[in-house]
Amino acid sequence: MTLIERRPVRIPKAAVVVAGSLRRSIVRGDLQPGDPLPNETALMELYDVSRPVVREALRIIESEALISVKRGAGGGARVRRPDVGVAARHTALLLQLEGTTLADLFEARAILEPDAVRRLALRHSRDDVRQLRRRHREDQRHVDDPAVYAVHAARFHEELIELAGNKTLAVLGRQLLEIVESHNRATLERTEDAVEVLRGASDFHGRLIDLIEAGDAEAAEAHWRQHLDEAAAVALERLGPTTIVDLLGEDGDRRIR
Repeated sequence: MTLIERRPVRIPKAAVVVAGSLRRSIVRGDLQPGDPLPNETALMELYDVSRPVVREALRIIESEALISVKRGAGGGARVRRPDVGVAARHTALLLQLEGTTLADLFEARAILEPDAVRRLALRHSRDDVRQLRRRHREDQRHVDDPAVYAVHAARFHEELIELAGNKTLAVLGRQLLEIVESHNRATLERTEDAVEVLRGASDFHGRLIDLIEAGDAEAAEAHWRQHLDEAAAVALERLGPTTIVDLLGEDGDRRIR
């Protein structure tokens, strides 16, 4: 006779079950960004649960940035599109708890982006090139304003990964770049010749687009790896290679301690 190991059966809390159902409806697109959720009474009847259960379920999916809740008279819950910044802050917190250094962060970036650039050079469309050139023009307009340029440059890097066509890498890349962008801004604040550094970075962006358009995957990958290595070298010199990744300040703002 086969002995079955005795294990306690975990029954999920009702609020977790309700939250899971609402989450699936949002992820599947049954509920679109901006759509209101049914009110508490309607949700109680729909799931046959109490008001506290409904409220706990709403708190769960609100913490995941899937809904926004307006309290008080005339309030209610509405579906929202998840913000990559929310995921990035959670990721940054995990990296921080693990004692992840900036050197480690920039190494991950140097693994992900050059491969995306190679893919894009091999399979780009005319629309992809036009999109990158529009983004590059935005870069150039703000090259004399380090704080603004850092945001536009991060978006250029994001688009490279997104246009490469792998959705998983695109999501991971957006989170990584959200963290990197915060540290880049801190680097520029500590750089006296920041404008010259940014002009050089913008030139790298323009040259990369030319290589992608030409379909020269090997040269595009090498060019972008050089750009990332140089950017990492500047950041690590200013902030220190053993500095721990930090995207969370005590007040919840992104900053570098």
